[in-house]
Amino acid sequence: MLDIDERVINLKNDWMFKAFMTNLKSRKVVSSVISEITGIDKEELFYATYISGEEISKRNPNQKKQATDMTIRINDHMQVIVEMNQYYQKHILIKNGMYALSKIVETTTSNHQYSNVILINFDNYNYYQTKEPILTFRVQDKEGHIEFENYISYHIILENCENSTYNVGKEIKKFAKLLKEKKTINELLDFYKGDEEYMSVVRTVKELSTDPEFAGYYDLEEKHRQQIADAKETGMDEGLEKGLEKGKNEATHSIAKKFLQFGTIPIEQIAEATGLSVEEIEKLKEEN
Repeated sequence: MLDIDERVINLKNDWMFKAFMTNLKSRKVVSSVISEITGIDKEELFYATYISGEEISKRNPNQKKQATDMTIRINDHMQVIVEMNQYYQKHILIKNGMYALSKIVETTTSNHQYSNVILINFDNYNYYQTKEPILTFRVQDKEGHIEFENYISYHIILENCENSTYNVGKEIKKFAKLLKEKKTINELLDFYKGDEEYMSVVRTVKELSTDPEFAGYYDLEEKHRQQIADAKETGMDEGLEKGLEKGKNEATHSIAKKFLQFGTIPIEQIAEATGLSVEEIEKLKEEN
């Protein structure tokens, strides 16, 4: 068995990403990166509340438990959801969007003061086949007018951020490189020597890797990742995708119904936010 210092560590691993991102020792790096992406003040982000794997409220008793990778709760009406998309799955983009919409619904007050939610996706693939390092999405109508001011999502394309020919902020580029690195702990320590903020992150990763309980979860996630990769190669993931699609539809309908209960949001706006048609929303309104 390899010594932990000589083992290549995958920072995109679900357990590892959530753990080091929410660790106080990584806060300077994380707050700097999130600030550069969103424009939110770095100090405000530093002192926010960081939650790993925050569970999304169930819309019905039979719904499977769902959780974000990380939630940054800045105040009662501003939250940032961060997702690490290590490999592409057909449902992943919709699922993450549903998480964000769910958080808006959950935190909207009785006097209809809507929560602002920012969704940041770190994508370890280039689904949109773009050369841009960052893509920004808003809910818009057919004329391009923003329909839902409370929600914005970003996709950080890791492979594009690494390329110096693209216009990308230095903090984002540096962090993307860290996530993409395939190095041992010793190599990471040598690479970031002299950079105290990133050295703190690497030392945090080392501490996590030497914890027996955490290492067990990390290894299970790595095994799961390999199983998904194998399933895609053999075409065995078709049944999984069908099940996820069904669950996604149920969650979308539940969110739309919740928006309808407020009574002040136009049906067209709910349709744009959820991806459902106006006709589907009308039908759900009749069922309520």
